Amino acid sequence: MNAKIAPTFLYSILFSAALCAAEFEVVPTEVVLNGNFDRAQLQITTKNTEGLGVDITRKARLENKTPDVFSVSKQGQIVPLKDGEGQLRIHFDGKSIEIPVTIQNVVAKPVVSFSEDVVPVFTKAGCNQGACHATQYGQGGFKLSLLGYAPEQDWPQIVRDLQQRRISRVRSEDSLILKKATLDVAHGGGKRFATGSYEYEMLKAWIDADVPKPVSKEPRVVGMTVTPKHAVYNLEQSQQLRVVATYNDGTSRDVTHRAKYDSLGDSVAVVDPSGNVTAIDHGQAAIMIRYQGQAKVSLVLSPFAKNVDLASFQPNNAVDDRVKDHWQRLGVVPAALCSDNEFIRRAFLDSIGTLPKPERIEKFLADKSPNKRAALVDELLGLTGDSSRDIYVNEWSAYWTLKWGDLIRNNRNKLGDGGMWSMANWMRQSFRENKPMDQFVREIITAQGSIYANGPANYYKITNKPTDLAEATAQIFLGVRLQCAKCHHHPFEVYSQADYYGMAAFFTRVGTKSSANFGALGGDTIVKLNASGSIRHPRTGQTMTPTPLLQEPVDVSSVRDWRRPLAVWLTSKENKLFARNIVNRTWGYFMGSGLVEPIDDLRETNPASNPELLEHLAQQFAADDFDLRKLMRLIMTSRVYQLSSTPRPENVGYTRFYLHYNVKRLPAEVLLDAIDFACGTQEKFRGVPLGTRAIELPDPNYSSYFLDTLGRPKRVITCECERTAEPNLAQVLHIANGELVHRKLSDKNGRISKLISSKAEDAQAVTEMFMVTFCRKPSADEITRCKEIISTAKNRQEGLEDVLWALSNSREFLFNH
Repeated sequence: MNAKIAPTFLYSILFSAALCAAEFEVVPTEVVLNGNFDRAQLQITTKNTEGLGVDITRKARLENKTPDVFSVSKQGQIVPLKDGEGQLRIHFDGKSIEIPVTIQNVVAKPVVSFSEDVVPVFTKAGCNQGACHATQYGQGGFKLSLLGYAPEQDWPQIVRDLQQRRISRVRSEDSLILKKATLDVAHGGGKRFATGSYEYEMLKAWIDADVPKPVSKEPRVVGMTVTPKHAVYNLEQSQQLRVVATYNDGTSRDVTHRAKYDSLGDSVAVVDPSGNVTAIDHGQAAIMIRYQGQAKVSLVLSPFAKNVDLASFQPNNAVDDRVKDHWQRLGVVPAALCSDNEFIRRAFLDSIGTLPKPERIEKFLADKSPNKRAALVDELLGLTGDSSRDIYVNEWSAYWTLKWGDLIRNNRNKLGDGGMWSMANWMRQSFRENKPMDQFVREIITAQGSIYANGPANYYKITNKPTDLAEATAQIFLGVRLQCAKCHHHPFEVYSQADYYGMAAFFTRVGTKSSANFGALGGDTIVKLNASGSIRHPRTGQTMTPTPLLQEPVDVSSVRDWRRPLAVWLTSKENKLFARNIVNRTWGYFMGSGLVEPIDDLRETNPASNPELLEHLAQQFAADDFDLRKLMRLIMTSRVYQLSSTPRPENVGYTRFYLHYNVKRLPAEVLLDAIDFACGTQEKFRGVPLGTRAIELPDPNYSSYFLDTLGRPKRVITCECERTAEPNLAQVLHIANGELVHRKLSDKNGRISKLISSKAEDAQAVTEMFMVTFCRKPSADEITRCKEIISTAKNRQEGLEDVLWALSNSREFLFNH
């Protein structure tokens, strides 16, 4: 047997056996086609022995009872031929279903809409993509708007530009736009469609109708549904998608044949231009569907195995339940639990950016209670209610002030020393008192007054343009990247220019003025509300009304501060984007990758790896009144967080299924503090007291070659990507051979000097060094090898330094695992 066709051949043999000898269903149950170019896509489904839906559209027998009224392809597409009533009978496995078909308004010279009919042809053919004629300057002197977002600009380009050579009203088939697309004449973009194809006939009919212009009052697409939204596929199994667009006049239309399809994971699943999806490997992927400004995905899951045994994974909470369900569907098995030594180190570093002291490790290891890990988490997060145990509040607030300082871009280069400290102190106090995140964000959005006296007011000094504020607010607090919509419709989302400038309108009356107060700190800035201010849509010239994303405009006639309704909507429990954004960021910080990646790019076409888990976490976060510590507790007490970082051999490389703990390099500030802790030293930063840790620095303008080399962000952009997480050669060389580590190892008041002065035995010294770096005791073999290093060194000081240098350069120290 030919090896290349064997899998498909075997699949076709086994296909019928895998299905229940049961009913099947057809969607739609009746078809009404209106006009020459209307089409209907059948979707025929049955169930397999596991109760899962299986597409049989291309396997059922389609019997056309009225072939003079309509035709039907083997792929299940119905095409109108003439007005009339017809019947289509579908046969499968000895059963049949009959559906009525009505055809109307088929005419000799059809009416073709430029916006609704012609633009989708260019989109599906790829002509108005960013890599073709929708580039900034177009291609070959021909420029189209990206994905047809501005049909009023495209029409003259096609009809009037180039001395009207692109269109031939006398003989439509001689039109350059048809000849190039069919490659009858040379075309740099290659052949886009064939002569006589649906696309060809559509454009030809438009030209024959004397190229009608776009009509502004035509019904426009306001929604789109894709079925199935998600499905489980066996290898080589196919699924026909069906796409229906809804319009602002309440009508709907099958646009399966018009929509554009792209696989967002073509190593797992591929899709053809008709919307037929095929799984080609195990894993998870998404198929992106776009039509007239709408974007959706259909999720593909192709299991690695069936009926895996997950009995050994006993869930600790609802997080584990949803992760386990997802593993069951994927057919994968997770790693074992991590050790207590690994857990305490991991929990300390992830939650407070600090290594635990040896005595705390010993106490934790000696604790035999079954809930000691949950108790440790409560202690780290300050949730015990016992002041004698809630001793890490300062570290926790400092670490998360560092994280959010990066996002908000707290930086003296923009704010001056006074503004920077005011913002940092306000954030740290907010985290110290566990201020709910909705209140935290509302105080930022509605802030006004002195930037020195009111920390969150600095948000409007960092950037003061309404457009920049709209972009920053959407990305930081909603996880939405609006930047693309400033110039054109977002290519992978539903956001339009109107959405962008409607969001910017909220900030048009925010202004600043100088103040002579706080003279010692320099000139103060006052954030104030102006009496007027507006912004116009750059394409239509319309003055924009403040409008939350994808919502109705806000009535601001009686509202003085337009930011207040924005803050209410932004932090509302009904606004799922807000909770999802903070949940996804927090999950990513702890688990090494977000449920959505990048973690600040939440959109329809960038689905979560586990949508059910993201939804549950967001709902729980809102139910807990946006309590960040409770969210962290839910994650840290889950069994999935406590898995070993050593993956099973078959799971190496899979970071989005959370089958093991994803190893993370320590952030620059955390690593510097860890080196200080291991060496028993304190780094001195200019302008702050000795003993100020790196995670406590309020901005990045404290000179440190180490921190800059290890990826400390400059805080000039809102993207999470500004912090460098990937290791590079410069970092390796600096840690191994740089001045900082060697200076700390040989410090006269450091750990090595104290071990020597206390006359600690070699084994005792080695054990202490392992505890302050790896949070575990060395094995007998490790002690023996370390003793050999010490004994062969020039002197004991140098020998101990060599051991601690080796430990601080190891992966076990440099990474959180």
